[in-house]
Amino acid sequence: MRFIVSHSLWLLLAVAVLFYISRITRPLPCWGVFLLVSLVCWPIWQYRIEYLLFRRRLVLGGVTQSSSRIRRLFWSGNMTRALQVMVSLCLAWLLLTLVSPLSTPHWLALAADGVFLALIYVPVTRGLSNTIATQHLGAVVRRWPLFLINGLVLTVAFMLLDFAVVGATDTRQLAWNTLAEQVYLDNYRQAGCVLWGVGAGAAAAVEALAWHGSQLLIPNLPDMSAKLIAWSFFLLRAATVAWLATALLLGVSTLMEKRALRRHGHPSGSTLARSFIITIIILALPFFYAAVKLSELDPAIFEPGDDAAPLIDPCKQDAASRDRLRARLDAGVAAERRQAMHAVDEEVGQGLDTMFIDIEQGVDHYLDWYFTVLGEYQRLAAVFTADVAATMREQLEKYLFANSDFDAQLDTLDHEIEHKTTDRFAQLTPQLGQQLASASCDIGTLSVAPLSELDHDTLRASVAATSGIGAGLVASKALASKTTAAVVGKVAAKKSFQTGAALATKTLAKKGSSTLLSAGVGTAVCAPTGPLAILCGVTAGLITWFTVDKALVELDEVLNREEMRADILAVLEEQKALLGEQLTEKHYARIDLMAGHVNAALQKTFVPASEGMHMEEGTQ
Repeated sequence: MRFIVSHSLWLLLAVAVLFYISRITRPLPCWGVFLLVSLVCWPIWQYRIEYLLFRRRLVLGGVTQSSSRIRRLFWSGNMTRALQVMVSLCLAWLLLTLVSPLSTPHWLALAADGVFLALIYVPVTRGLSNTIATQHLGAVVRRWPLFLINGLVLTVAFMLLDFAVVGATDTRQLAWNTLAEQVYLDNYRQAGCVLWGVGAGAAAAVEALAWHGSQLLIPNLPDMSAKLIAWSFFLLRAATVAWLATALLLGVSTLMEKRALRRHGHPSGSTLARSFIITIIILALPFFYAAVKLSELDPAIFEPGDDAAPLIDPCKQDAASRDRLRARLDAGVAAERRQAMHAVDEEVGQGLDTMFIDIEQGVDHYLDWYFTVLGEYQRLAAVFTADVAATMREQLEKYLFANSDFDAQLDTLDHEIEHKTTDRFAQLTPQLGQQLASASCDIGTLSVAPLSELDHDTLRASVAATSGIGAGLVASKALASKTTAAVVGKVAAKKSFQTGAALATKTLAKKGSSTLLSAGVGTAVCAPTGPLAILCGVTAGLITWFTVDKALVELDEVLNREEMRADILAVLEEQKALLGEQLTEKHYARIDLMAGHVNAALQKTFVPASEGMHMEEGTQ
């Protein structure tokens, strides 16, 4: 277990060092580039030379005598060591060139692969320990099973990332020669060493052209299986990076094993061989000479006239112009986003104020119903037929929200804000397109065409299509329903509301006795009428009952109406603030989505899983 942890840490350190070197190599002068490439070359050289010397000595041991001069001459392999320094140096240069543009998910996959390699190292070695001689076990395991397994796993990981997550810049709107020139110049200008600039620029141009061709051709293949097979073959180019990275990681494992053998007193050879150092020094001389000579060349001498270079490349004399253009475009989108949010704040506030004026007027209508004999009798009837509190909640919802047409008003406000926001960003895209079209500077892979596609309908459809991916765009009807339920629920929890519901039940219990009392009093009053006394008594009792109830309701209104009104208005004010936050957050999310679509159009990414598996419109 300790070995696995130590092995994992060393391989993670190797990935971290490779990442750091890939980030600092581009602006360095040639001597710095050569030193860093040599550092990456060292473990690759260790990995390669281990197996080559093992194979050579295996052949010599099998076909020559131990005292043979040929065996002594070729056993050390000094020429092979020196030759492999040159080969490993080229492989390290290629590896750095290929990993420099890798995305964060690629680097995370590479780090995870380092841990994976450490985890399978011991089981694979142990599985072959009964077959391979101990002194050769490490060389054989690293050369075959570990290299094949890890290379395959890392290749598949990179292919999946390229296919479904990372993709590449969408360049379908650009001509292939323009794309190649732009990508090459991007990398060449940023390089501090002319040799690195030429190599990195050429590699980036080849990569960009490969993606460009695949984006144009593969989506137009006749069926899904053909597209999937074509993308698989195209993305298989990730094997180059995967296998070079595997050689680097296995080289680090080789160095670890040699150090462990020396600690235990076993001869393992030096990890930093003299032949490696001498060869590196010898190779540095022609490298620096070529770099110096190439840096002295003036690119203008290859142009037909003095003014041709600025016409072909107007940004040659001001490489920062394109960066300023990009920053200006991004700032324009960010400013529009802030203005749109400010407009949403104002429109939501004004709209809700208008809507809640109608709702607050409904409070008095509700209280007018509540403090009436009819309202009291409806509550009393609910004791027999339904829940009194439920009846009161139903009436509250009716007078406050249904009568004010709250659902329709909120839906109208929501759509008006959405329409204005969409119009704002739809009007922004032509402005950005004009800036791009009129820019005198080389704008790289920025293309005007995707911006021209973002009209009002396209923006609205794109936001609707992506609103379910964590944006939280709640429908206005759902907000209205939640608001209504929240207000009714909070008012129902108020003491004045609960007291009214309880009072209705208690009042009903007293009605029986009050009815008999009223009937008795009425009969006494009507006694002189003779046989009609009973009928007269009932009538007089009902009139007396109604009069008494009306007086009690009016007394209840004097004592409790203002308290109930204040409770309801307080709940409405609280809920209006909460609804404003919810509606604002909803439109903020919509604004973020639209700004994201505009930014994506400025630097559109082609992801094969989503963009490359369907046929373009207008193609057969």
